[in-house]
Amino acid sequence: MTDRSMDGAGRAVPGAVDVSSLLKLHGPHAAIILALFLLAQALLAFPGGGELNHTDVAVLAFVPFGIAAIWVVQPAPDPLPGLWCVGILGLCTLTVTVLSAQPAIAGSPLYLTWHLGAVTTVLFMLILRGRVLYGWLGYVGMAAATLLWAVTGGLGAMAGVELLVRHAATLVVGTAIYFGLLRTAKRISAINSRALAEAAADATALAAEEERVAQLARLDEMARPMMELVARGQQLSAAERRDCLMIEASLRDIVRGRALAVPHVLAAARAARERGVEVTLLDDSAAAGTAGAVAELLARELRTLDSGTLTARLQPAGRTELATIVISPLAGDARMLIVDRDGRVR
Repeated sequence: MTDRSMDGAGRAVPGAVDVSSLLKLHGPHAAIILALFLLAQALLAFPGGGELNHTDVAVLAFVPFGIAAIWVVQPAPDPLPGLWCVGILGLCTLTVTVLSAQPAIAGSPLYLTWHLGAVTTVLFMLILRGRVLYGWLGYVGMAAATLLWAVTGGLGAMAGVELLVRHAATLVVGTAIYFGLLRTAKRISAINSRALAEAAADATALAAEEERVAQLARLDEMARPMMELVARGQQLSAAERRDCLMIEASLRDIVRGRALAVPHVLAAARAARERGVEVTLLDDSAAAGTAGAVAELLARELRTLDSGTLTARLQPAGRTELATIVISPLAGDARMLIVDRDGRVR
C-alpha cells in the first residue's frame, strides 16, 4: 500500500497514510517474512518422528492458521473489513479448538502449544490493521480454551496462565504500537494533504498566469496595430472602422466563446462577418479540451454561410449533447446541428 490510502467506501484518498502503509505490510519483502514465519510454525507443528494421528491433527490445526496468517496481511483499507476479521477469527478458533481437544500431558515439550504464539501473532496483525477489539476478542476466546484445556488435562489453571501471560503482553505491546503509529499516520496524512493543496493552488496560479500571458499576447497581436493607429489621433477610414468592429467581435468571441475561439474558427468567423453573417460563439461548458470536433464543424459551416445568423454553443455539464449550432440563412430554412458527446452530429 502506498501513500494513497482508502476511505471507508474503498476509494483511494490521495495523500492519506495508514498504519499498514507505515509498516509496509504489503509487497515482496512482506511476502518473504510471511513465508519464513509460516515455515517456522510448520517446523513446530510437524516435529520429526511424530505418529500418524498427531500428523493428522497438526494438519487440521495448521491449515486454517496458515490461511488466517495469509489473509490478515492482504491489501485492504484500514481498518480491515469486518467480514474479513470474522473469517480470520473463525480460522484461528478452528486451530485452537483442534489442539485444545488433544489431551494435556505433564512434561510435554513446549512446541505442542505452538498454536498459542502463532494465533497471537495473527491477532497482533489484526490489531495493527486497525481492529483492536477483534484482536482482543480473539485472545479472550483463546485464553478460555487454553485454561479449560490445562485444567481438564490435570496441568492446573496456573500452568494455563503461565502459557497465556506472555501472549497477553504481546498484544498489549501491539495495541500500544498501533495507537502510536495511528497518531503518526494522521500527522503525515495532514502534512500530505496540506502539501497537495499547496501544489494544487500553485498549479492553478501558474495556469492562470500562463492563460493571462497567452491572452495578452493574443490581444497584442490582434488589437495593438489598430490601437496605435487610434492613439495617433489619425482619422480612420471606413475600412479601418470596419476592421475595428471585426476586432471587437473577435475579442468578444474569445471572452464568450473560449474553447471555440481557436485561430481557424476566429478566421472563419471574421470572414463570415465580412460577408454579412451575424456570428455568436458561446462556451458554457466546464471541461476543457472537448471542443476540437465542434470547432472543425463550426469552421466548415462558417465558410459556407453567406448571410443570416449562426449561433454555436458548448452546452453546460450534465447535458446529453456536447454542443449545438443553429444556422439561419436569409434564404432557406433554419437548421440545428447537435453534436453528441461521442462526436456524432445530428
